[in-house]
Amino acid sequence: MIKVKKLIVPSIYVTAVTIIIASIVLVTTSINKYLTIPRDYNYSIQTEFENTLPVVDVENTIIKPYLSENVTVGKYFYDFEADEERQQNSIIFYENTYMQNSGVDYISDETFDIVSVLDGEVMSIETDATLGNIVKIKHDKNIITVYQGIDNIEIEEGTKINQGTIIGTSGTSKINTNYTTSLHFEVYYNGELIDPESFYTLNIEDL
Repeated sequence: MIKVKKLIVPSIYVTAVTIIIASIVLVTTSINKYLTIPRDYNYSIQTEFENTLPVVDVENTIIKPYLSENVTVGKYFYDFEADEERQQNSIIFYENTYMQNSGVDYISDETFDIVSVLDGEVMSIETDATLGNIVKIKHDKNIITVYQGIDNIEIEEGTKINQGTIIGTSGTSKINTNYTTSLHFEVYYNGELIDPESFYTLNIEDL
């Protein structure tokens, strides 16, 4: 019995060692095979990222009412929920009266073209002694845009225009005398004023 036990123990060790060596060989072979397989490296993480991007319908985007890169914001839309600094920059002072800005005042040191933000129909063209020339355009989805204090109007009342159509050029008004040239722009959605700066980020089909 003692001799049998002495033979069994070495056999177990030999078998275990054999299994370990075989496993190592198998793993090494698999790794080498993986590394030598030809691959198409044109497929990248960028490709994967692009495939996950949402599809945006360019035709349904809303553009800003100007094309010049030199245009900046002079006064923002007054938002009751904005911070104090933003609200202060949204107050208009005219004839000793403080008023909350109902739109956004775009300004520049040089005259710039003003364009329609969407397809629409020209509702009215008026001239106000204080506000200057005012153009109102009706769009789909109960949207009305107002372009105020502009010059050189190139459209006619009652006509249909496309997005990007030049309406006129920036001008002046008695309220915006601090600016060289400007545009006061308002947006109404379902009869309510909304912040134009937020309006541009929307998709028309989502309204």
